[in-house]
Amino acid sequence: MDPIRLTVVALILVLVAGGALTYRRSRQVDEGRGAHGLPPLPLELVSGASGTWVIFTTPYCVSCEAVERDLRRAYPAEAVVKIDATERPELAERYGIRRAPTVLRSDAAGRVLARIVGPEGVRRHLAPI
Repeated sequence: MDPIRLTVVALILVLVAGGALTYRRSRQVDEGRGAHGLPPLPLELVSGASGTWVIFTTPYCVSCEAVERDLRRAYPAEAVVKIDATERPELAERYGIRRAPTVLRSDAAGRVLARIVGPEGVRRHLAPI
């Protein structure tokens, strides 16, 4: 095969592979993946309210209580659930928790709508409210 035809064939393969990857990513969103490609929350955490806030904490988190209080005040109609990441390491790993507090917000079905890291992230999120 001459170099031009080889280049054209290689380009076609790259385009097809890219299209397949894009399709696969779009299917992940369709299959219930939420913000940041995160899987839905386990049903045990979803409250049935209009939304659920899950605060991943640790025993030594000094700002987690304030974050919980601020979320409850700002969203009184939504549930707030605290998870100790040291007691539920499988959940912490599943949602990529590396810092406390990390907060996930979900809709009524458990689909993750937002992932907020640190008390400063929560303050920025709550600022417009």
